[in-house]
Parts: sequence; structure tokens; C-alpha cells
Amino acid sequence: MFKGPHVGAVLLLITTLFWGGGFVGQKLGAGHLGPNAVIVFRSLIAAVFLVLVQVVRRRNGFTRRTWIAGAICGVSLFVPMLAQQKAFDFDITPGVCAFLTTNYMLLVPVMGVFVGRKSTRAEWLALVPALIGTYLICITGGDVFKVGLGELWTLACAALFAVEILVVDRFAPGTDTLALSAVMFMTCAVCGAPLLGLEAESTKLTAMAFKSAWPALLFLGLGASGIGYTLQNVAQGLRTPPALAAIIMSLESVFGAVFGWLFFGDTMTTRCLIGCALVFGAALGVEFAHLLCRRF
Repeated sequence: MFKGPHVGAVLLLITTLFWGGGFVGQKLGAGHLGPNAVIVFRSLIAAVFLVLVQVVRRRNGFTRRTWIAGAICGVSLFVPMLAQQKAFDFDITPGVCAFLTTNYMLLVPVMGVFVGRKSTRAEWLALVPALIGTYLICITGGDVFKVGLGELWTLACAALFAVEILVVDRFAPGTDTLALSAVMFMTCAVCGAPLLGLEAESTKLTAMAFKSAWPALLFLGLGASGIGYTLQNVAQGLRTPPALAAIIMSLESVFGAVFGWLFFGDTMTTRCLIGCALVFGAALGVEFAHLLCRRF
């Protein structure tokens, strides 16, 4: 019979499937709507879903502390979400975007130094293969290192997601996690709404665009955001070891590449594949080091 941590591991694996598929949803959404529109509508769907989950749970959780923390964390979430969605306006595949985003797992401990968090030797060492991998992903034919706009936005997204994780770590304790997530997504929608008036956004807000984009928005809002966050919170509530949870969630990049191949026929050069393997291996190695430290 499965015990809590085992069930939690399975739930996290399902979560990463949703998150990996989210990269495909973002690219599909970017083909019809502007980046802010995708964020606003996926965030609204996610917020409504999470509020309904709270109603089913018969829990409120929307305390003054949750609203304040959720608003702060929501702003810190909106910025990297915008950078990541903006990347899909350029020539970048879901797989490359997924692997470059994985760098956030390595940047968190580095940035943590500036807020008084100590980093391990393994975390610093992992930066070497991660940087080499990022170089190989971005290098173009003729051995010329050139970072495209899609890659540049994604690297910015990875750095900003690292900041968001530290912000959540600072303000989330003491709040209901699902209520906090709901407020975060409400905040994302509010932050993005005024930007819908920009010409680049408003010209794409047509009935035909929504008709084409709604499957992607529904998957992003319900699957990647709503269900994904809910399952993550439930899994962690089942006391899944944090290091093991991080290892499983790092598979998001692998699933992103697989779904990109299935839905778009994306392929990578051998050099790009080696780069992705180095970035993924660096992130995985750090988490395995954490897991071993906890056991011994």
C-alpha cells in the first residue's frame, strides 16, 4: 500500500507533465494572442479554479496576510511569466525554452547568498556545466555564439523565476498555500490587464483569436496553473522530501522537449542536445546532492 511520500511523488510526476505541456500551450497561445493576453486569461482561469477548490475544501484562507503576501508574490510571478511568454514571440522551441528555464534551479542558491542564504559546494560547481550547456544551446552554426531574442527572454525569465522563488519563500509562510496561489494569479491578471491596451496586444484581441486560442488558455489555466499548483501543494503536504520533489519537478524540461517534438515536430542539433543534457544534469546533480546529504 502506498504511503504519503510515494503518493506525493506520483502527484508531482503528474504535475510536471502538466508543466511540461504548458510550454506547448504557451507557444500555441502566442500564435494567436499577445503575451499579456495569454497571461491575463490563463491567470483568471487559474484563480477561479483555485477559489472553487477552496469552496470545495470549505476553507477560506483569504486572510489579510494572505492577500498582502499573495499580491507581493503575484507581482514577482507576473514578471517572469511575461518574459517567458514573450520568448515565444520569437523563434524558440518549447524544448529549448524548457531547458533554459531550468537554470532557475541553479540561480536560486546563488541569488540566495545576497539574502543571507548559504550555498553548498555542489551548487557552485553545478554552475560550470550549466553555463557550458547554455552556451551550446545558444551557439549558432559556424561556431558563433549568438543569443537570439527568444533565448534572451528565456534566460531573463530563469533569473526572474529565481527571484520569485526567494520572494515566495520570504512571504508565503503562515498562509494557506492554495489561497495564496489564487491571490497570486489574481494579481498576475491585474498586472497584465492595463497592458492589453497596447497596440501590439489590442490588435490581436479578436473573436477569431480567442476561438483559436481557448484550448491552449484552458490547458494553461486549468492544467499547468490550477491543477499543477494544487497537486504540488497536496504532494508537499504528504511530506514528500523537498530534494526528491525538486528532482521530479526538474523533469518538466524533459517533458517540455518531448511535447514540443510531438506537437510541433521540433528537433535539436546534437550540440543543442548536449547543452540541454548538461543543464538538466547540473540541476539534477544538485538535487541528488541535497538528497544524499539529508540521508547521511
